[in-house]
Amino acid sequence: MNRYVEGIRGRVEKEKEDLRYFQELLDAWMICQKNWMYLEPIFSSPDIQKQLSSEYKRFHNVEIQWKNTMKNALLKRSAGHWAHNEKNQLASFKKDNESLEKVQKALEDYLETKRQEFPRFFFLSNDELLEILSQAKEPQRIQPHLRKCFENINKLEFESNIVAAMISGILV
Repeated sequence: MNRYVEGIRGRVEKEKEDLRYFQELLDAWMICQKNWMYLEPIFSSPDIQKQLSSEYKRFHNVEIQWKNTMKNALLKRSAGHWAHNEKNQLASFKKDNESLEKVQKALEDYLETKRQEFPRFFFLSNDELLEILSQAKEPQRIQPHLRKCFENINKLEFESNIVAAMISGILV
């Protein structure tokens, strides 16, 4: 709308288009990063990898793409590079975000089935339940979550991965 732009209108419109694209690219990138950061520690557990093998494969494919993108961004630090030369990157991020959403949905469904099998898991957050499920071979590591699942159980004493005693939360 400015009269002083008339001589360079074409370049201004091109820059405006590039900035819009770059904003959309950054938004998709941030969503992908947030989802990847949430799922990465979950799928680093071998137990979860086995129990959710197809979701792990989907996550792993996205993770490979994510790491390659981060390497390229480190090597080519120019925002102009991404705005002009990486036009397919936005489509890639959108596809990866869809995959990560499917993985999260499957993970939530998995947690819901575990809660249906053992209703006391409803007292735990998704993160707490995932921590318990991912460390199923180390029962001592569930100690911090006992009070939420069982009223008045403060801790368990183990003898070679077998519960030897339950310690009450009330001191006698």
